[in-house]
Amino acid sequence: MSGAREPLRIAAVQCLSHPGDIAGTVAEHARQIDEAAELGADVVLFPELSLTGYEPDLIDLHGLRITPDSAVLQPISLICQRRRVHALVGAPTASGSLPQIGVLHIDPRGAVRQIYAKQHLAVGEIGIFSAGTSPGRLTVNGWKLAMAVCADAAMESHAAAASESGADAYLVGALFVIGREKQIDVQMRQAARKGMWVVLAQYSGGTGGGPACGLSGAWRPDGREVTRLGAGPGIALVDLT
Repeated sequence: MSGAREPLRIAAVQCLSHPGDIAGTVAEHARQIDEAAELGADVVLFPELSLTGYEPDLIDLHGLRITPDSAVLQPISLICQRRRVHALVGAPTASGSLPQIGVLHIDPRGAVRQIYAKQHLAVGEIGIFSAGTSPGRLTVNGWKLAMAVCADAAMESHAAAASESGADAYLVGALFVIGREKQIDVQMRQAARKGMWVVLAQYSGGTGGGPACGLSGAWRPDGREVTRLGAGPGIALVDLT
């Protein structure tokens, strides 16, 4: 792990899904990034496929793709530039004939790039999405951050690889439905015990995958819970120290 640094504040946004309304969701993301920045966040993390909602069938039916140069991202780009924060948003990103469940990184200059794509697809995602192969890594103020999307965190080897690469924190964008609350605790603590902070951003309310249970939050490198939201929308804050 890295040496002494200033604390890094990460905001995990627990948001609602708005299927088919990408422009409206982008505007809402921009407001949530602004709110998180007002609370002192350096990095703002959103759930899996946050810009479209977790809606595999809708994404497949309409061939939805959001690429780093998509004009629809401009409001997020502008707020990240104005507030000097990093945002990590979920989107179906272009990759050959099938999209990926991607993570887009918008930096404090407003520049957008795809930083990661989900490597371990759920059964209902196979045939709709293609799996990513490259690790997602980001360094902010000396803190090394590793990306994960939902089922990635269920694979102990995924978190182990992040830890072995020197990651200080493991950032998970996900969808956990009602009835999977125990899986959140098991998977996030399992990753944390690899010696990393763990931050989870997931949904509130209904999605194409079922009703989300909320409970976004953060865990210390020893597996202890630091902060946790309830079932409703909100922002969980954690300071990496």
